[in-house]
Amino acid sequence: MGQSTQDRLTDGETVRLAAFCTDLTYDALNDDVVEGAKKALVDTLAATYAGIDTDPGGHMLDYVSQYENDEATVIGNDAGSNAQFAALANGTLAHALDVDDGHRSAAGHPGSAAIPAALAVAEKTDASGRDLITAIVAGYEGMVKTAKSVQTSHRERGFHATATCGCFGAAAAVSSLLDLDETQTAHALGLAGTQAGGLFEFLEKGSMAKRFHPGRAAHAGILAAELAATGFDGPDTIIEGKDGFARAFTDEYDLEPFENLGDPFSITENYLKPFPCCRHIHGPIEAALAVRDEGVTADDVDTIRVETYGTASHHDKTAVENLLDTQMSIPYGVAIALVTGEAKLAQFEPSNATNPDVEALIENVEVVLSDEMEELYPETRPARVIFTLDSGEQYEELVKYPLGAAEKPLSRDRLEEKFRDISAGYLSEDQQETVIENAFSIDEFDSVATFAEQL
Repeated sequence: MGQSTQDRLTDGETVRLAAFCTDLTYDALNDDVVEGAKKALVDTLAATYAGIDTDPGGHMLDYVSQYENDEATVIGNDAGSNAQFAALANGTLAHALDVDDGHRSAAGHPGSAAIPAALAVAEKTDASGRDLITAIVAGYEGMVKTAKSVQTSHRERGFHATATCGCFGAAAAVSSLLDLDETQTAHALGLAGTQAGGLFEFLEKGSMAKRFHPGRAAHAGILAAELAATGFDGPDTIIEGKDGFARAFTDEYDLEPFENLGDPFSITENYLKPFPCCRHIHGPIEAALAVRDEGVTADDVDTIRVETYGTASHHDKTAVENLLDTQMSIPYGVAIALVTGEAKLAQFEPSNATNPDVEALIENVEVVLSDEMEELYPETRPARVIFTLDSGEQYEELVKYPLGAAEKPLSRDRLEEKFRDISAGYLSEDQQETVIENAFSIDEFDSVATFAEQL
């Protein structure tokens, strides 16, 4: 039987993260951090509602309905489920349309992994809204700092950080809510990390596997923390060990981010998406909309050259057949934005790809890796887009920080607009306002269970 005494703990990165999560309190969070957590909650809930009527959302809701339970709310189902399956469902829904938040350097989506786990366990344990905020902040720190340590090699090897590093974020959040001590939290992280998985092979045929990744991470994090609470131990060197996560999942890694836990808090570096597609597509879309605002139309354009960084340059697909294709294609994103002047959910319906104007423009978009853009990544998500018109005239737009980045944040008003747009298929206007108001005042709730009753 494994020991789980304090003297077994190492002084490595895993234990450092565990100590951070154990010591973190709501009172230690400044207004910017609390506001970041509230915005993340609103954004993740919006994304979850948007995922209800999707194919992956529908399949997942059907699946978890067989595990009916009143522990935690399953958004989109009348009945709840146990916390693990509620988090599995809500996390999958939150990523079903790729409208959830993300972190630039982590190259992943912390909200759809950490928040469903935190929300389910906070409801199950009748935690307070302030406890939930603290857990969300801890979850973002766990996921983001781990992912920053292994990127970009992690992605280049085919791993999806939302799934792999999301396990650490979910475990960190739930450990905070369960009030685990440092030893138990280190074991929870160890048990989460040993479940890590998630591959980018979903890109080949538009698989639903991508949507499943944060839900599975949320499920894994709850399982890990709840096991650790019983005394079930895990490797307390899971991140840094010779057979640990960093060494196994990368060719190159740097654990320096763990020297700066909470400085700054990762949730303050988060981005919120104004467009429902992969974040690598946002800069080119923004450039297309800017040029259109200058009076350029799709009919005027001969060719479009998108200069971007290596990771984004892979998103050059021109044969668009399904929703994932539209959300992962720079040529499609640029074409639909220039043709319609919009980049909302309706524009990413695959049927739009058969629009002759869109089809013609897609074929004239060239995506190239630029050394200049590569040097700016991942500190920025840059794209230089050059529009050459039939007349020979050229328009050039350089976007370093797409809208929604910490450097160019989405306002509360713009976030609420997004919430209304993407949740309209499921919530009435009155329901939308109730959820938005409650989420932005979550720190005033003595009981997350009460908050969840109105979801």
